[in-house]
Amino acid sequence: MNRHSLEQYRQTQLLGMTQAELVVMLHQGAIRYLGEAIDLVDAERYDQSWRKFDCARRIVVHLCGTLNRDAGDLADKLSALYAFVIEQITVANARRDAQIARNCINILTTLKEGWEGIAVAPAVESAPMDEVSAHTTPGAAGTFCCHP
Repeated sequence: MNRHSLEQYRQTQLLGMTQAELVVMLHQGAIRYLGEAIDLVDAERYDQSWRKFDCARRIVVHLCGTLNRDAGDLADKLSALYAFVIEQITVANARRDAQIARNCINILTTLKEGWEGIAVAPAVESAPMDEVSAHTTPGAAGTFCCHP
């Protein structure tokens, strides 16, 4: 499959996803990139690890930027949590500290699990997403993600 066909497939797949599924996917991506960064740090391949840290950081920045500020306290708390994770990813990258990255994975995994619960909840499917979501529609989520 050529690169153009693959990109069209990805865009079609994204268009068929619910808002909660997109948010889960973004969390999964950040977690994956952090895991790859940890592996590279452990292998002392720092010239490559920074890219993975940067990809994870960019995804979390995007998640923070898509918060629905009208969701009130929940959005404020998520914003503070995302800001903390962004800061910690930056510190992990600068210090080449895999443990800090693992802590970020733990936080993002907990958030992802919460979103997975929302994504499969039947009551949520019938409710407008702006009533149950702290995120606005992420839009073309694939456009900012890092590629290997």
